[in-house]
Amino acid sequence: MSPTAEPIATAIGSVEICLATPADLDDVLDILNQTARWLASRGINQWRVDGFPRELVAGDIARGEVYIARRERRAVGTFTLMWRDDLFWPGTKDEAGYIHRIAVRREARGLGVELLKFAEHVTASTGRKLLRLDCFSGNAALCSYYEQAGFVRVADIELDAGDDVTVPESNRRFIARQYEKSLR
Repeated sequence: MSPTAEPIATAIGSVEICLATPADLDDVLDILNQTARWLASRGINQWRVDGFPRELVAGDIARGEVYIARRERRAVGTFTLMWRDDLFWPGTKDEAGYIHRIAVRREARGLGVELLKFAEHVTASTGRKLLRLDCFSGNAALCSYYEQAGFVRVADIELDAGDDVTVPESNRRFIARQYEKSLR
């Protein structure tokens, strides 16, 4: 996909989704950090609330892996789409896209499904047959959300929180639930 995209109609109105540039770093971090704080306020210990590592997100943007969604020029959503994920999907072939850090501002609820569809389209356009993701198994609402979006549960894997800089240190026993969706 090109770095710019035509606006698409969504449940929250017209939204443009495009690759993030270095100039978008603060907007992406703001969306991620706002979402992390919201999750924590609901008792979900999924993401660090002391701020996402700037260098991690900047590196993902530099590699062309981060997308940003804008409504009326305001950044309202983001996700990262990678072509390998050895941490959460060890030993898999390069047959899938791997979505991470999907987040939307609270006023953009409903946009997440459109971001998933966009990631499906980008992944399918590369010839890959699967879109994969993982999520904190302790977030039952999110697991259900992905299942309703057509993702199939594959497995649960345990990670040390130190292996992923986005996981709170207090969540030493981090169980990630793997999901995938066929793009055929």
